[in-house]
Amino acid sequence: MKTISLSVSESDYEAFRQASEEGDRSIAQLIREAMSLYRTEYIEAKKPLAELPILSGHSPIAALPSREELYKEICNREGETV
Repeated sequence: MKTISLSVSESDYEAFRQASEEGDRSIAQLIREAMSLYRTEYIEAKKPLAELPILSGHSPIAALPSREELYKEICNREGETV
């Protein structure tokens, strides 16, 4: 384990303090879990869909959307423009 020191906002500290009391866990444990989740969700490379295995004899039931179409759909859900 590596020891680190960091500064956090009062509101973040209070939220983690309350969660640690309610969950009967230390604030440090909650922060380690949050860092681990962030690493797996945002830092580590995700496998492209094209590399996922396909069952033999199966094919998509319709044409797959292009990358641009996917980006537009995602951005439109979040109220952004492409």
